[in-house]
Amino acid sequence: MFKSFFWKNWLFVLISTIAFVVLFLGIIINYQFQREEERFLQQNIIIAQMVTRDLEKGYKTGFLPFEKLGRVSKTESTSFLWVVKPDNRIFWADDPEMMGKIVPIPYNIRTEIEDSFYQEPVKLITLPVVIELGEKPWALLLGVSLKPVSEAKREIFGLGIGLLILVIMLAGLISYPISKKITGPLKILIRDLEIIGKGNLDHRVDIKTGDEIEEVGNAVNRMTKDLKESRAALEEAKTVLEIKVKARTRELRELVERQEEIIKERTKEIQERMEELEKFHRLAVGRELKMIELKEEIKKLEKELEQRKK
Repeated sequence: MFKSFFWKNWLFVLISTIAFVVLFLGIIINYQFQREEERFLQQNIIIAQMVTRDLEKGYKTGFLPFEKLGRVSKTESTSFLWVVKPDNRIFWADDPEMMGKIVPIPYNIRTEIEDSFYQEPVKLITLPVVIELGEKPWALLLGVSLKPVSEAKREIFGLGIGLLILVIMLAGLISYPISKKITGPLKILIRDLEIIGKGNLDHRVDIKTGDEIEEVGNAVNRMTKDLKESRAALEEAKTVLEIKVKARTRELRELVERQEEIIKERTKEIQERMEELEKFHRLAVGRELKMIELKEEIKKLEKELEQRKK
């Protein structure tokens, strides 16, 4: 099924589209993840700053905002909330067991750590709490759970998967007519080439696509026209050559026939001359014999005359 050029082209367009969409969605989702996490942390930083100001005001008035600390510690995004004195000892904690323990205070304001109590990644927000001017400040340590961010990530990821499936379906539907538009003219071109290949040089390729395929069709038409003209010229040259060969053959045949007649005439003349020579020879021989006979007769007569004289 996937051996034809149409299906290969359709798969190429579909896979290319899917790859582009996956890359695009990956970039968008990653950007949304970072944006959501940044927005979430900014919200908690603002909350931590408000709690810090309330602590500074409450310490001066003698009324620490324990109720507000409790509400903040019970929010879904809070993993832990500690107020640490300058000696690194926890003054207040959402977990009573942590109160009085010594913890290190990081200098950076946001650090990703692993919370050993909840076994989940958290962001640690550390803000200084200025209790008295000129004294070492206290510190507010807010451990922000990334669980809401993870849930938001899962929602965004699910939305991305849904969009990807939708895009795949749309890409399949859109790439099919695109591939058909590309392979349709190619099929017509292949069919026309098969007709021309069978010897029909009067056939012409009629493709109007306005692209390279139409240019190939026009090139095939020009090639077919040149081939037809070359074949016609070859046929004409062949015809002329056949006429010349026939004329030369006829001339040679006539020459042979004339030579045979001449030979026959010469042979006849020679035979006639030989017959004449034989006749002449016979006549000459006859005369010689008669001359001999006459000589003998003369000799006899001479002998007889001599005898008579005696």
